[in-house]
Amino acid sequence: MSKPKVITGYTPVTTFNDDNYAILVDKNGGILPISKASLRSAILGGFDLNDIYDNVFIMYHRKDDDFPLMVKPQYWPSIQNGGEVAEGVVVVEGGHVLVVAPTESTSYLLWSSADITTGNPLITDRLVAMSDWDGKAKTAKIIAASSDKSVTNTAQYAAGFCNLYSRTNANGKGLTAGCWWLPSVAEWMMVYANMMKINHCLSLINGATQLVRDWYWLSTEKNASLAWGLGLGDGLLHGWLNKSQNKSHVRPVSALQ
Repeated sequence: MSKPKVITGYTPVTTFNDDNYAILVDKNGGILPISKASLRSAILGGFDLNDIYDNVFIMYHRKDDDFPLMVKPQYWPSIQNGGEVAEGVVVVEGGHVLVVAPTESTSYLLWSSADITTGNPLITDRLVAMSDWDGKAKTAKIIAASSDKSVTNTAQYAAGFCNLYSRTNANGKGLTAGCWWLPSVAEWMMVYANMMKINHCLSLINGATQLVRDWYWLSTEKNASLAWGLGLGDGLLHGWLNKSQNKSHVRPVSALQ
């Protein structure tokens, strides 16, 4: 049996650059250098990693004509280097199209300052709540119901934060205040199902923040005191978050417009 070949005089590296070579050893003990591109091709066997992100996009309003566009994440860095501003991550799934904001509240927020009756349908059944795609209309009613006694429409509260959120290009055009809303249960379930893909896209956007494994407020209500929340850590959906006592994360969503 031949003795193993010992390589000496090398410097360990923590990255594998395009001009680096990995070392393979053939059955006779011969050393074979392999390039990064060749090693990648051999490992993937023709599989394109970009296929993993097949239903997510990064959207922006092009500064030349303010036209809304969405591009695959691998193309975004060069577009961003050209001065464009990302307005969100688009998720397309099951006939639904949702834009997830690049950032969220920097602190935990209350849903409202006190118990409130908004006029939205109250949903007590978990399965029914999971079919609620009406976050935009619900947020509008939550904002409209705000009063001195039960405040919802300022940035200190979930729906108000979303309603006031704005993301625009160099011309001030884009998804401005009023275009965003507090997501419903079904809308946020779609975000949870695509969380890793969305976070990959967010990692490519200047100034964006990641979705976190924690509780998020939703616009779907259980009663005057309680609203539904969904934890992105374990997918637990529950309706016992107290609107005026419990604080959670808030991430606005919108439509491609």
